Amino acid sequence: MYPSHDQDPHPIANGDAPYLKLIEAMRPLAGKWKIEILWILAQRRHRFGELRRSLPGITQHMLTLRLREMEADGLIRRTVYPENVLRVEYEVSEVAQRLKPAFKALVEWSEQYGPLSKQREADSVVRALPGIAA
Repeated sequence: MYPSHDQDPHPIANGDAPYLKLIEAMRPLAGKWKIEILWILAQRRHRFGELRRSLPGITQHMLTLRLREMEADGLIRRTVYPENVLRVEYEVSEVAQRLKPAFKALVEWSEQYGPLSKQREADSVVRALPGIAA
């Protein structure tokens, strides 16, 4: 017997795909420069200019856009200091601090199975070749 027209037999077609939760969870982190910005801000608080110099290739417009998005998503905190010369600093929020174990696990996975392991293997092959200084 065939399903009725009001019931879609395919979970992906009706929005029940199992990966949709993962895609939605990753949405605040998706976008060019977001991971790099988070990494830099996880090290310490930065002013806008410092942050821009830490990211060669990013434009002022793109950095501003990404910082606004990440602030709206609760990943970073923007603090304005009302001084003679306005000072604004950015830092990761407490919410973003909770991502550290996930990032650490991802790096460990990559070191064992992913791109970082392949790079390590390639480096060891180069070091093993005679006449090539590492």
